[in-house]
Amino acid sequence: MKPLPYIILLLITFSTKAQNLAELYNEVKSSVVVIEILNFTTQGTGDHKTLVASAMQGSGVLISEDGLIWTAAHVVQSAEVLGVQFLDGDIYEAEVLSTNPMADVALIKIKDTFNLKEKKVATIGNSDHAQIGEDIFVIGAPFGLKHSVTKGILSGKHHPKDLNNGFRKIELLQTDAAINKGSSGSPMFNMKGEIIGITSSIYSELGKFTGVGFAISSNAAQKLLMESPNFWTGMESVLISGDLAKALNLPQESGLLIINLSSKGIMNKLGLQGGTIPIIIKDIQIVIGGDIILNIAGIKIEDIDFPDLVKQKIDTYKKGEKIPITFLRNGKIEVIEFIKE
Repeated sequence: MKPLPYIILLLITFSTKAQNLAELYNEVKSSVVVIEILNFTTQGTGDHKTLVASAMQGSGVLISEDGLIWTAAHVVQSAEVLGVQFLDGDIYEAEVLSTNPMADVALIKIKDTFNLKEKKVATIGNSDHAQIGEDIFVIGAPFGLKHSVTKGILSGKHHPKDLNNGFRKIELLQTDAAINKGSSGSPMFNMKGEIIGITSSIYSELGKFTGVGFAISSNAAQKLLMESPNFWTGMESVLISGDLAKALNLPQESGLLIINLSSKGIMNKLGLQGGTIPIIIKDIQIVIGGDIILNIAGIKIEDIDFPDLVKQKIDTYKKGEKIPITFLRNGKIEVIEFIKE
């Protein structure tokens, strides 16, 4: 009969932990939003071109009383119409303020007058203090299941070489908390209810959750979106090199193939064109036929750090000066210019 008190103690311990998560969820859930995105793509060529509308969904988190929201860049990068839905049922139209596609983080804002009501503004935590092995949880909308919570641990911290930004290492947080389609842009919370990451992607050979997910750390998001933000290009693109670059007759080793453009983004307003012909290469679908950017402000799209090199170069231009963009269209090299505002 002696083991009985220990069993009771264990049951109390598990119950307390479960209750803590439930309390935390109730405390922060109203800060999490579902993002509805409408995109337009052009398919076909010549007289057979067709404008196709497509809808997708992501998640985000409210970080200010005036309607600023963090999410993933790939969710909103070429958005034509952007809607945000809160737990209390309020729906607002939003606009993109800044994105960093390489780090996959974005800042959007409610367009109309925002009524906070009883909504919670999430607290941004210091991701440097997060320790591998500690408990975390994620709230998002996987497969459209709004405000779903998944729990896991912080499995690792990584500094990929291709995510260096402004000579700073961008940190990815690895987790085994379930992240699936629709979860992109979800906040990762520590057990204090503070944001320590914004979910971005999963590692999977099957395209499904396998226990390895990634989030950009809150400290990196803070630097990239709040301290030195990029302008929103409205351009969804992919870096091409190797055999594909040769097949598309690039005059250099690599370039940015434009997949799709939002009519509201600067690149579309400059007259650049997105892809029209969907193809599959090595089980990966890609859209070709769009312009391929070769350099911006004289910076070739070759070095993996080109986004930062371009940003640094543009910062040297004065307001009102023209900045050149060189691109390949139908086998011909062309140049357009935009004015720094």
